[in-house]
Amino acid sequence: MALCWICKTEEGTTGEHLTKRSDIKAVLGGTGPLHLHNRQRRNIKLQSLNARKLKSTAPMCNTCNSWRTQLHDYAWETLSDALRLRRPGLKHGDIVRADRIFPYDTAKQMLNVHLFFVKWLGCQIVESNIPINPPIDTFSKAIMNGTPHQNIWLAFGVSGRDGWVGSSDVGAATFASTPGTYDYLCRIYEVGRLHVRVRFSGVKLKDDWHPRDRNRFIIADLTGEHKN
Repeated sequence: MALCWICKTEEGTTGEHLTKRSDIKAVLGGTGPLHLHNRQRRNIKLQSLNARKLKSTAPMCNTCNSWRTQLHDYAWETLSDALRLRRPGLKHGDIVRADRIFPYDTAKQMLNVHLFFVKWLGCQIVESNIPINPPIDTFSKAIMNGTPHQNIWLAFGVSGRDGWVGSSDVGAATFASTPGTYDYLCRIYEVGRLHVRVRFSGVKLKDDWHPRDRNRFIIADLTGEHKN
């Protein structure tokens, strides 16, 4: 059995949900049946939130999946709920102050959100065997050390489409990397009207947020971003 891609010491006996379980439950409910759509098939009937088809095949050990990254999961669940349930609803151009959502240890909690998406994108890179520069080991080190990944940027936005959870394909490009590797990736995480653009890049865009920044961010216009 393959070793966990994060710690590289324990066997990868578990799989991370492709979309966080709490997000699926919040938007679609906690009981089946659910229906999965992908590029190969539509309306794949699933009986539970723990169905294998809802999980990444990137190997993760139980320690990393259930303990090491647990606080990252909790932080994203809190932020996801706060942004989706905010009243009045979010609109493009709104400024979100993270200390209103995380009144204690704001910077730490936002770092945990960042690391949740480091794990999320890292699982897709490993599953799809995407060669990147800097390499996937930098994702592992960020999670293991509890430090930001210098090349992962988040942008938060809203759309007019609700009642949907999922993600886009990974867009990849090479700008300054060696041939055969990618130094740019982009993927969209969707939960209800809330979208998160996750970029692996050495360049910051105007609406991007990173843990080095202040603990506030703008709601960006992501309506033109690529989706499935």
